[in-house]
Amino acid sequence: MLEIKLCANCKRSLSKNDIDSGHALYQEDGKLFCRECLTIKTRKEKGYEEKDFVLEALLNEVKNINRTLTYEPASWLTILAAVIQCFVFGSLVFAYLNRNSDVHAYLLLALVFQVMALTFFVIKK
Repeated sequence: MLEIKLCANCKRSLSKNDIDSGHALYQEDGKLFCRECLTIKTRKEKGYEEKDFVLEALLNEVKNINRTLTYEPASWLTILAAVIQCFVFGSLVFAYLNRNSDVHAYLLLALVFQVMALTFFVIKK
């Protein structure tokens, strides 16, 4: 059976995931508080000034963002695509430097390199 739990202060519904992830905490008297209400309550108890509370809230948010970042593993295709991107830039520079002669060959080479790089970037997705 599904049990509905509410924050003791703001009466917001809290799921089991909120409790497991630490977004909701139990106090010693058995009441359940969401993270926002708990920080407001501790701020009032400890006598924080507003700027201290804002700085602490920003620090907590940055820590949460850092925890949720996922790093994508690099593969040899991604590295090869990055190297080919450098060749695209080089061929565009050669096309600009030799703009009085046949530019189409350099631009076509840059186009081919760019398509190869895009293919290698999205091949794993």
